[in-house]
Amino acid sequence: MDRIKVAFCFDENLTDQVLVTAASLLDRGRTEQTHYDIYCICTKEAGIVRERLEAVLRARDRESALHLCCVDNPYGDSYEVRGISAGTYLRLMLHRFLPEVDKILYMDVDVLLCGSLLPLWLTDLSGSLLAAVKGAVNLSDKWEWNSARPYWKLLEGQKGSYINAGVTLLNLEEIRKQRMEERWNELAREKLYYQDQDILNITCRDRIVYLPPVYNRLAYMEDNDYNRFVEEGVFTAKECEEAMRSPVIIHYAGDKPWKRYDTNLGSLWWDYVNSQPDLRGLFDEAAARSYHGPALWERGLRKIKNMLGIERL
Repeated sequence: MDRIKVAFCFDENLTDQVLVTAASLLDRGRTEQTHYDIYCICTKEAGIVRERLEAVLRARDRESALHLCCVDNPYGDSYEVRGISAGTYLRLMLHRFLPEVDKILYMDVDVLLCGSLLPLWLTDLSGSLLAAVKGAVNLSDKWEWNSARPYWKLLEGQKGSYINAGVTLLNLEEIRKQRMEERWNELAREKLYYQDQDILNITCRDRIVYLPPVYNRLAYMEDNDYNRFVEEGVFTAKECEEAMRSPVIIHYAGDKPWKRYDTNLGSLWWDYVNSQPDLRGLFDEAAARSYHGPALWERGLRKIKNMLGIERL
């Protein structure tokens, strides 16, 4: 029997979302021989989700186990941007919060599981710090846009190998051995636009195993975007075809389906939620269907910020 260790890190703003992710993990990412140890590292305010999470597990797989750890966020004062709170930095402390665990699969709670995670879990991490999927930042226009950031020089030479950290297989044993926490603490005080994702890319370069995009299918990217990945040599055509047609993990890294129904692949998230009696009604579907993006004044403000370079700090 295989036991896969999975970690979710979140604050009180994402307690309903973690229920959906955990449920899809047990419904779609499990076989008779595969069970999970689910570690939830959350703020103390988010601890109220314990009973509901336990109910999700009991209804789906009594062989899987929940380990909920409520903590004070040591990165609570770190840089917040793009509407993402400092809770995202909690993943940088998994090696400390879980001293008995040597390897763990971290996932953001805005993902939807669609298949087995066993092949991903069995990835060889010998000598590496982590395994992850390359992200959209590698595309030429996005890399050029980001290159104006003062700290981007720390990522020099990494175009084509920058990871999206929303799904990350972490070698916690090696992270401890290499004392990565010291460098992470230094960078967490900086204004990095992609926050802890930038930190991982800066500090783990040359010690990353690259996973196929089927394990982190970015929902906001449509077929033509994945075709650009092929054109620019980030992924092969076969890898992108599999990610688009048969993703194992869908990652709603842009617009969130619970806020905006018409986001790309958003209907798949809603179809799953509405198919589950214990999830149905958690979110306001009518509001999500009526929302079609930021108002004109919000778009104008964002444009001004871009022009002034405020978003590039």
